Amino acid sequence: MNLRLIALSLLVASASTNVACKKDSASETPEPVAESTPPAPEPEPEAAATPEPEPPAAPEAPAAKDLATVVAGLEKGKTFQELLVAAELDKDLASADVSLTILVPTDEAFAKLPKGTLDKWKKNKEQLQRTLKYHFIPGLNDSAKIGNYRTAPTAAGPELPIKQTQDSEMTIDGAKLLEINLPASNGLVHVIDKVLQPKK
Repeated sequence: MNLRLIALSLLVASASTNVACKKDSASETPEPVAESTPPAPEPEPEAAATPEPEPPAAPEAPAAKDLATVVAGLEKGKTFQELLVAAELDKDLASADVSLTILVPTDEAFAKLPKGTLDKWKKNKEQLQRTLKYHFIPGLNDSAKIGNYRTAPTAAGPELPIKQTQDSEMTIDGAKLLEINLPASNGLVHVIDKVLQPKK
């Protein structure tokens, strides 16, 4: 009988010990499970930079016309052009080797000359050339530059007297400027209201 009691007491003691262990382990705070962080997304490959389209090339400016062409294109300069051809000076004005400023009288200015003057000039080529060259100023001379002169040299030899009024109106040997600074590849053209004639 005593043996049974001892065996029972051992079983009870063992069972209570197991229960106590379970309670202890349950009372322990479980360690937090580390949350698995999602892997960082891989950077997307950079798109290749799209090259900017080059701006269209600006159209080339048309080449400036030579003096002969500019004079020939003057609406009011037909008579002067005809005399240049008669004097065979038009070819000189087409040359890239010249640099001249041309004073071109209007057709109306030539019409004011005494009757027969143009025919007389055409029959005397040397006189015609001298008269026309009196309208040629060597070099590039815009209206502002000419205004600084008291006299301007000419291809004929004699110089042109330059005058300015108090109103800043300029005259070249008495001629007024009607159109100024017409560009050419080898010079400049001014249109005037009077035919210039060198003094004898």
